[in-house]
Order: sequence, then C-alpha cells, then structure tokens
Amino acid sequence: MRRSLPISIALAAAVAETFGVRGLAFYLLLAAVPVNAGCALTLFGELLDARVAGPVEPSIALEPLLGCLALAFVVAGAAAGSVVFALSGCLVLYAVQTIVGLGAELRSPAPEPG
Repeated sequence: MRRSLPISIALAAAVAETFGVRGLAFYLLLAAVPVNAGCALTLFGELLDARVAGPVEPSIALEPLLGCLALAFVVAGAAAGSVVFALSGCLVLYAVQTIVGLGAELRSPAPEPG
C-alpha cells in the first residue's frame, strides 16, 4: 500500500494533465508531497531497522534514496508549477525503484516447502 499510493497519485495527475485538467493535476501533485515524504521516511526507517539486524543489501539501501529523489522532483515541480517535470521525474524513479525491487526478489532464494 505504501509504495502504490504515490505511484497512483502520480498516474492520476498524469491522466489529469493528459486530458487538460491542469488544476486537478497540480492539486494532485501537491497532495503527493506529504505522501512521498511519508514513504521516504518509512523506507529510511526500514533501512535503519535492517542495519540493526545485519548487513544490508544494496537494493534495500537504494530505496530510501530513490524515495527522496522522487520527493525532490515533486517539490521542485510543485514549486515551479511544472507538473510535467515532476511527473516525468517521479515516474522514471518509480520505474527504477520497481526494477530494483524486482531484481532483489528474483535474486533471493526460494523458500523451501513445508
């Protein structure tokens, strides 16, 4: 849920921008700021918890950085009034975050049955 909410808001803003409803796209972008901040802080907290348990995989260490970069794109786009800039940056970062997470899942060993 926590990772799908910022992506959903960004996609909804992209759809609103595509259909020419620029005001709605801008307000969705503003709503994405606290959501992205919360997700970035959650990812950072998970990183700190994982470091206490032992060595951390690079993919886990990369996720908070990508979340912070997505937040920076949203804040910069909202401040500049450029919804397209914020959306393009965020969607690229969300795609990278998905690929990194998928790569980590594919590398992890399969659980043994039973």
